[in-house]
Amino acid sequence: MDHHTKIAHAFLRFLLVASAILVGLLLVQQHAPNALAFAQESGTVPPAVYLPVVATEPMPLADRIGFGLTSPALGVYTDVVTLGAGWYLDWQVRSAPERPNDMHYAQMVRVHQKLSCDAWHHGDRNECPYATPLDYVYTPDQATIEAAAQANPGALWLIGNEMDRVDWRYCLEWEGTFCKTVGHSGQDEILAETYAVAYHDLYQMIKAVDPTARLAIGGVIQPTPLRLEYVTKIWDSYQAIYTDTMPVDVWNVHNFIIQEKAGEWGAEIPPGIDGTEGEYVDEPATHIDMVIFKQQIRTFRQWMKDRGQQAKPLVVSEYGILYHNGTMGLPDRASYVQNFMVASFDYFYNTKDCTLGLVSDGCRLVQQWNWYSLDDTWGDFNPYSRLYNPTTRQITTTGERFRRYIAEASRRGK
Repeated sequence: MDHHTKIAHAFLRFLLVASAILVGLLLVQQHAPNALAFAQESGTVPPAVYLPVVATEPMPLADRIGFGLTSPALGVYTDVVTLGAGWYLDWQVRSAPERPNDMHYAQMVRVHQKLSCDAWHHGDRNECPYATPLDYVYTPDQATIEAAAQANPGALWLIGNEMDRVDWRYCLEWEGTFCKTVGHSGQDEILAETYAVAYHDLYQMIKAVDPTARLAIGGVIQPTPLRLEYVTKIWDSYQAIYTDTMPVDVWNVHNFIIQEKAGEWGAEIPPGIDGTEGEYVDEPATHIDMVIFKQQIRTFRQWMKDRGQQAKPLVVSEYGILYHNGTMGLPDRASYVQNFMVASFDYFYNTKDCTLGLVSDGCRLVQQWNWYSLDDTWGDFNPYSRLYNPTTRQITTTGERFRRYIAEASRRGK
């Protein structure tokens, strides 16, 4: 059986009915019909129907655990396969991703609200407001996306990344205490109603090439009330625009614990959402709080259930410890980050609740998760979160703990 077939088979267990415990229950998800404009131009994609099967063994733990790669290539870490991880992402689209040891690669299309100044990111909405009429931009281009979809049948596609994070400004060049040159950066800032359109169009584009592709919403930073309001606006906007339920094959969320305050560092306030403050303001110690971490996952699963989405897989495509130990009031030791990482792995794999979780996966709340990061080269984040040192390209003590966790689980038959 080739790699793509194995991946497709593994995920069928998450999308299908599962187990003789629910004899006679048929779980069918019909995806929304195409919008008329797209249908006339490109031909319709038939609604996807997931046929019932009886689930067999659960996905091995190793296949559930992944990491985020920030370096240009995975191959620079020559012994990365010893980690035992089953998947990774690098926030890009690739037709021929590196797949050592048959590791799965998650594709990601980046999106953004179209800006009037033609920049991709800009942190000043007075200087560079949204373009009118409201529209979006995406990258890479259609030809690259279609080529990747054709070359990687059955792949997981994430549409956007932290669309709930507004762009920000920073100083590129200081002259004493004066900022001489201002820079702009960000993630995928986009209004919820615009994202609904972007998701619809990109869903149709990818499914037209690969009907077996698995489409997921982009991950919001954390499932707090403010951000669930943003996701709800996406869900409701899709229904209002296309008069049908938003077709999501796999649900996705990030699970950070970061302060939400307008104009300050952290998660800020989602675009289009009223408010100046949300959760965790001036509470940096909460960043590593497992009680909050667990509750956020349950909250998102409840949100899914309330919208008839309980029978869908949930992936946590990014989470970890960003704050430095000192910021959290902790001694400068790697063990705090490592203990959190192991506790999160235990929680994801062992927590089961048939009132909220995926029945076909033993009622687990989360099916796969992705640690940030393998080698963080992008920001001044907690260095103990890295599994590899990006300068020496050697495994860190956190990477050793990651590797040991998966190896021990494999020996126990998980």
